[in-house]
Amino acid sequence: MDFLQRVSQTIWELDNDDTYNDLIVLGQTYPSTKTGVESEECDSNTQGVFNQLFHKGSPWNPDFLLDVQSILYFTYRTRFEPIPKDRGGPSPMNFGTLFRDNPLNAIENAINHPDCFCSDIGWGCMIRTGQTLLANALQRVKLGRSYRIHTDEELLDVGELELISWFEDNRRAPFSLHKFVEKGLLLSGKTPGEWFGPSAASRSIQSLVHEYPNSGINHCIISTDSADVYEEDVQPIFENDPNAKVLLLLGVKLGLNNVNEFYWQSIKNILGSKQSVGISGGRPSSSLYFFGFQDDYLFYLDPHTAQLDLSAYASNVEKHRSVHSAKFNKVHLSELDPSMLIGILIQGSKDWDDWKSQVEKSQIIHVWPKRQQEFYMDEDVESLHSTEAKDALIGGDYVEVAPIIQQAGSSKDDEFQDVQCKNQNIVVVGEFDNSATDMEVENVLVEQETVPIQETASF
Repeated sequence: MDFLQRVSQTIWELDNDDTYNDLIVLGQTYPSTKTGVESEECDSNTQGVFNQLFHKGSPWNPDFLLDVQSILYFTYRTRFEPIPKDRGGPSPMNFGTLFRDNPLNAIENAINHPDCFCSDIGWGCMIRTGQTLLANALQRVKLGRSYRIHTDEELLDVGELELISWFEDNRRAPFSLHKFVEKGLLLSGKTPGEWFGPSAASRSIQSLVHEYPNSGINHCIISTDSADVYEEDVQPIFENDPNAKVLLLLGVKLGLNNVNEFYWQSIKNILGSKQSVGISGGRPSSSLYFFGFQDDYLFYLDPHTAQLDLSAYASNVEKHRSVHSAKFNKVHLSELDPSMLIGILIQGSKDWDDWKSQVEKSQIIHVWPKRQQEFYMDEDVESLHSTEAKDALIGGDYVEVAPIIQQAGSSKDDEFQDVQCKNQNIVVVGEFDNSATDMEVENVLVEQETVPIQETASF
């Protein structure tokens, strides 16, 4: 089985059809191809016998390939420690699992564990890409960005083997699928077998990192609806510890059905940053892990391949091989789903300052000194953020806001107006920016009366 998997992986390896544009992998830049004796020797060492037999098209730069192969990569797993289904949640038995898993595994699970999930096929891809993003952040903290797997498969790094063990699919491993599912239910209301979105994945990662300080990441800061980062959240961390490791997880929605072209260059800048640890998501209900780009194509690793539970492998070599792969693909930016989770690893205060300067012109990521106040008017109008103002507003029913609105639209500096207001809920729909477009009900100040939206209205 392993022989066939390795051969098929080589056959499916992506052709290098662009010999002009550089290859970018998480902040590292490589020429598209490498020529000469050095290339032939390195190609022979890094790709192995199978890649030489089945190689087609222009050769990839071997330094690029070795970097890609060194990325930790998690996929669907089967026959892992059972996860009981939740009452009212999805059933472990479905046609997707039957057709995509080994039939013998599906039959065995149906007989021995009819009310449990022993595979995450069909629902675990966002968890797997979230694990991949987290694992590569941990790899960088533990082993450094220059770490590469050895060309001799028998020579394994003890530190990486320990890191891999943290992701085994059982309740004892700190970053297992089981732990993600547990946190998903607690923090996001996701039952076992239910597909995660970027926000559920980020909440789970944040909680799990907090509970396992031995990971080496000191803090995990998340934003579930934008890529806004606030210095008031981050700066105190580095004032307390200038060498702190901070993982930023930024959930964004960059368009309606596709990523708006307005954001393309910023996405490439994010993946080209040395602080990047990848992007999860990017396909409708089918998450991928993006680690680099070439021109307007993003490179990704696909978790939709079923493998045995990590603990089922008899040797460390087999286990290590199952989380490293040269089988990557690419997709044009125009084909991306706009919902994604951006991972940024900041290693110390100097790295923080460097990253802030890099994103100054980003159309996606914005660093603000602090969160904006809940209520804001023109600078010539007194703020209503104070406690006294709030108390006064809560006690009254109406405020006459027309004079203020007229004054805000006028260039004249007239005297302040007495106001009256009415607190009322309205539906707010996000406009063209990098935040989520979900509708929400928000308490606002309105002039006189508004027409309530009927419950049967559709949008």
